[in-house]
Amino acid sequence: MPRSRSRGSRWPAPRAGTLQLTCPAPTVTPGCCFELTLDGAWEELPAPTPHRTPAAAATDHALTVARNITANYLAIDTAAATARINTVLGRPSDVPGLPVRLCWATAHLTAEPGAQQAALTQQRLAHEQEQHRAEQQRRLSEARALRDTLMSDPSLALSYWFAAAPHTIDTDTLARLEELFSTAAAYAPHGQWAPLARLLHAFADNLTDDVKNHLIDTLATLTDRYGRPDITVAIRALHAPGTEQT
Repeated sequence: MPRSRSRGSRWPAPRAGTLQLTCPAPTVTPGCCFELTLDGAWEELPAPTPHRTPAAAATDHALTVARNITANYLAIDTAAATARINTVLGRPSDVPGLPVRLCWATAHLTAEPGAQQAALTQQRLAHEQEQHRAEQQRRLSEARALRDTLMSDPSLALSYWFAAAPHTIDTDTLARLEELFSTAAAYAPHGQWAPLARLLHAFADNLTDDVKNHLIDTLATLTDRYGRPDITVAIRALHAPGTEQT
């Protein structure tokens, strides 16, 4: 029912009042809350259809602003969160869509010791995760550098194989390697992998089946890992008896 107008005035005198409450407010730490105390004042704005409970509207507005701010702070950051709330609520602000104005509000925040300890633990875990992420990024960069090196110098792949299986080295190894590297240089002066499968086929002819398969599997794994599945297929084809690489 519309409010009656005061005699001699277009609108009745606006209502005004204060707000005061204490309630939990969220933190960025899961399961932990601040204790929020709000004090403030509000006033009604002239409107054809006044709000039935302007005090509730002003309180809801102040709580929404305060809680949106605290949700971005750790439970140990009571001073910073309080300062931010009071900065925003320290000036008049109209409640969106309603004829109510929050004249001002001030906040006071506290946190239980358990919540503060949980926040410290969260900070520590976040720091450890960041260190872990940085270490993973460093290893990825090293792997990419290794890939680029292997793609430019196939002889390193053979060095890797011999390092992984030193028992396969015999008195003829050095001579076979020198012949292989010389041929590789002629076939791939710019470090291309394309002719490597054929060269390995010739190199592996005098090896035992076990050693030959170890060499093939190791190099196939390397080429697949570093972005050349086409070469992987060509190398693995050496497992097939009588396969010739062109």
